[in-house]
Amino acid sequence: MSRPKNAMEIFKHLEKSNCRECGEKSCLAFAGAVFTGAKPIEACPRVDEATKALFNCGAGETGDNGDIFFSRLKEEMASCDFAEAAQRIGGRVSGDTLVLKVLGKDFGVSHDGHFHTDLHVNPYLGVPFLNHVLRGKGTQPKEEWISYRDIPGGREQYNLFHRRCEVNMKRLADSSAGLFDDLVHLFDAKAVAAQFQSDISVVLRFFPTVPMMVCYWDDQDGLDSSLNVFYDSTAIDNVDAESLFYLGVGFTYMLERLALRHG
Repeated sequence: MSRPKNAMEIFKHLEKSNCRECGEKSCLAFAGAVFTGAKPIEACPRVDEATKALFNCGAGETGDNGDIFFSRLKEEMASCDFAEAAQRIGGRVSGDTLVLKVLGKDFGVSHDGHFHTDLHVNPYLGVPFLNHVLRGKGTQPKEEWISYRDIPGGREQYNLFHRRCEVNMKRLADSSAGLFDDLVHLFDAKAVAAQFQSDISVVLRFFPTVPMMVCYWDDQDGLDSSLNVFYDSTAIDNVDAESLFYLGVGFTYMLERLALRHG
């Protein structure tokens, strides 16, 4: 199905129980969040597979164009020199598989484009991974942190990145800071330098040379909570701005699904 014309097209396919398990106050509010891209349709724990299939190209997913690009990148694996790529980006070769640490876990791809990993693979993770393997320069991080808005090519998409990544991640942290802290540490999160410390401050490595820092300040002394996401200034040498968008937004969706699963 093409992108829905309005939120009501999504709403009519929902259960309409207003269970609030998705984090929204009503099913209609959830439909609006899906339509605007604030949440994926899968964030509703009661939605059926047919409805997911209808709206998985709505504002919460990469859609047909993303899937086509994903397929093309997988085809390029056939001619990729894995030994050269492993040396360049800090991976290793195991048989016919190039293996790289992704969020602390082994993530491999073979020349036929098949993935070998315990992580869920979708275009949000697969496209940046393949882009990194094929075109990443292997520039080492400098721990100079900048907003996605200041990444070359990121300013045009920053408002969307802010809504889909930072705002949604902040909502998770606001609802349960302890659960949020536990969830990010499932992905090998590390402590940050003292000058960046906040109530929750962690660095995650999507790839060895592509770290992301998350800083969350809880609501204290009458000040609203805040959450900011930063990338190392060298990240753009190792993946493009679109891939950094996918990584931040896709990771947020991953946390949302885990939060729903763990209550």
